[in-house]
Amino acid sequence: MVSRFRHRGLRVAYQRHPGKLTAIALSVRAGARFDGRHPGLAHLAEHMLFQGTHTLDQVALNRRAAELGGEHNADTGYEDISLTFEVFNEDLDAALALLAEQFYHTSVEPKRLRKEQRVVMEEIRGRLDDPGERLYRRAWARLFRGPLAHPVSGTIASVARIEPGDVAAFLRRRLAHPNSVLAIVGGVGAPAVRAAVRRHFQRGGPGRAAPVPPVRWGAGGRLQLRDRDSSQAYLNILLPVPAAARPLLATGVAVDIVGADPDSRLFQELRERLGLSYEVGAHLDWGPDWALAVISASAARGRADRLLRAVRDTCERAAGGFGADELDRARKKLRYRYATLADSRLDQAIALAESALWGFPTPQETERIVATLSAAEIERAWQRAVRGGGVTAVLQ
Repeated sequence: MVSRFRHRGLRVAYQRHPGKLTAIALSVRAGARFDGRHPGLAHLAEHMLFQGTHTLDQVALNRRAAELGGEHNADTGYEDISLTFEVFNEDLDAALALLAEQFYHTSVEPKRLRKEQRVVMEEIRGRLDDPGERLYRRAWARLFRGPLAHPVSGTIASVARIEPGDVAAFLRRRLAHPNSVLAIVGGVGAPAVRAAVRRHFQRGGPGRAAPVPPVRWGAGGRLQLRDRDSSQAYLNILLPVPAAARPLLATGVAVDIVGADPDSRLFQELRERLGLSYEVGAHLDWGPDWALAVISASAARGRADRLLRAVRDTCERAAGGFGADELDRARKKLRYRYATLADSRLDQAIALAESALWGFPTPQETERIVATLSAAEIERAWQRAVRGGGVTAVLQ
């Protein structure tokens, strides 16, 4: 049972999960979609959350987290920054105090910012050395325009241009109560949770959440890249699908049937029957107002055309319908994933935060929706995905 309350404009969700640990997810409407003129700004700002505050330098901050013995981390996506912490129940108050210190008082000291810029640039260079990742980023930039078009980390050039004042202004503007959700899942009682939140999150106030920059779609179509140094060919297919919960979840069931597991159609066709590909991938990526089905595969350098034909033919055949046995297996696998999620306090906390922040269904609501999807709904969702355009990108 999830209980919810507001404190000075901060939305808080709490779920009891018996045991010795409590997980915290503080999710903020401040992802790469909000970078504005500086691609990579949100990601760099996330790095600075661990570089010290007005009262704790970088060493003291990270030592304090280690003293609490918990998992202390953060992640930036296109939609949000999530700051997470998992600690013993008795350390919840101290953990919330540390998160509040980062949330309100992160310092953007120029020397430390320059160091983190170098770190991020090395991260970007590492991804550029991966042909599959490079192709995926080019396909993504072909599908989107505007705030979603650039990589979450930005580019080497865009990160180098970011100034301390840009990061400080971003944190001050975005890390605000109306933009944020605090989710807590664990063994601490609800009264103690409420008291700790009220004690440490005192500096913010109510207001309106930041508007979300609109999705802008690009040209789509076919993208062909050459790489003389790569011994493999890579394929990425990005298919726009509806972002509404029910059709998106129906597409997710279809992706499981078509996708990358050993029992799936693509795996059986590409790896087991044709011996074309060692790596086959299929997943969903989404935000509050956009969603994609993503298919990827690789093959020997000279077999790119055959790989593309095999993937297209398999996806098109699947648009003709699914068998009852395939649907049963897909539902069983999803039930297993939900059960695994239910055992993870941290995953539950992140899911609760994102549900409140963006209106996504909670894991429990998602499981109920999937259980009611008909075969016809799942088949229509896949037909819509396959025949709706998107980007097909090949590197060879």
